[in-house]
Amino acid sequence: MSSSHFQYVLVGGGAAASAAAHSIRQTDPVGSILLVGQEHNRPYMRPALSKEYLLKQQSRIEIVSEPVGWFIQQHVELRTGRRVSQLDTARQTICIDDGEEVAFDRLLIATGASSKPLKVPGADLPNVFYLRTIEDCDRLLHAMDKAKLDGRAQPQTDSGTKAARGKAAVVGGGPLAIEVAAALKLSGLHVDLLVEQPYPWGKYAGENTGRFFTRYLESKDLAVRVDAVVERIEGDGRAQRVMLSDGPAVDCDFVVVAIGIVPNRELVRATPIVAEKAILADSRCQTNISGIYAAGDCAAVFDPLFGKHRMLEHWDSARLTGAIAGANMAGVEMHYNDVNSFTSPIFDLTMTVWGERRQVNHRLMRGTPSLDSIEFFEIGVAADGRVAQVLASGCAEQRNLLRFMVEKRLNVNGLEEKLKDPHWDLSQLNI
Repeated sequence: MSSSHFQYVLVGGGAAASAAAHSIRQTDPVGSILLVGQEHNRPYMRPALSKEYLLKQQSRIEIVSEPVGWFIQQHVELRTGRRVSQLDTARQTICIDDGEEVAFDRLLIATGASSKPLKVPGADLPNVFYLRTIEDCDRLLHAMDKAKLDGRAQPQTDSGTKAARGKAAVVGGGPLAIEVAAALKLSGLHVDLLVEQPYPWGKYAGENTGRFFTRYLESKDLAVRVDAVVERIEGDGRAQRVMLSDGPAVDCDFVVVAIGIVPNRELVRATPIVAEKAILADSRCQTNISGIYAAGDCAAVFDPLFGKHRMLEHWDSARLTGAIAGANMAGVEMHYNDVNSFTSPIFDLTMTVWGERRQVNHRLMRGTPSLDSIEFFEIGVAADGRVAQVLASGCAEQRNLLRFMVEKRLNVNGLEEKLKDPHWDLSQLNI
């Protein structure tokens, strides 16, 4: 067995690991760094997979996280297509699947997450896709092209022109599912969006916003089916229809499943590193074992704003926690103290969410969501009257104020009726 030693070992080939490498190099220009990624590709910007890359607006080279040559110039040893099979915290070593043992002084676990599988009969048929890696996206792109060439005829339009071909079914109601459904529609396919909940975006949005989403997506000619529980997927050697527990079958040329993620925490099994659904890390992104850090989708980082460990689950948070971990690995004291957020473009909507949905007790809607007025926001209020989450459609001029509501954990007791009034001046808030 060959062996080597690096001062910094970064396990994972995504946003958190590449951000950590950047952060380390800002402080330590010479310390040896090894980045091991299981994908065969260098780190890239995963959000593009459901948008620009899926729409063929950007190429592989355009979505890489770092410029070509950056890893060589910064003396970061990059090994792609390799899996770390074992971690020994006592000896401070990892084993790579090619048999090499690597000793480290500091370790970052940034193994990301995997797509949550759909567990129904037929879910393993060919032409059932998930979207987590660039290879997933390439396979989906091939299926899209084939469906448009010789797939099922789309519903006839009123224009009387020859019906286009290609029908897709998307299972899920969260941001990723809707982004994928929108991209498939923009590419020229007919899309059935199958949402198990009463409305899309139910994980983040209240009923008013969720039902507006349904109307909005339908206005873009997406076929939205809510309360759609998938019972099985059928087909002659490949996925051709989705059977629901209540309602007609959904015919399709392929299925895309986007129902959530599962953190990749297998590396810490049989180690003393504490993990629940994800690997627990403090506000410095350090685990309970000194010198071993965790960041990105595999981690639950302690958030002092809400006083608990949180899985942040989005690209910007992965970049930030990776950078924090890298700084601390290199000896610079840095803590997570951000207001987590993410933005999701949906056709001509831009949805932004700040804060912690799990603490929302009730919601205040400011503005009336409608197809004629897509500028609105809702405030998620915790049981103690403080703002826990804000969701906004548009509202570009108010973004900083909306973010501050969460950052300051604004107490809105006695202000709720004013906040719901779109004519009340938000600058009167004491934040």
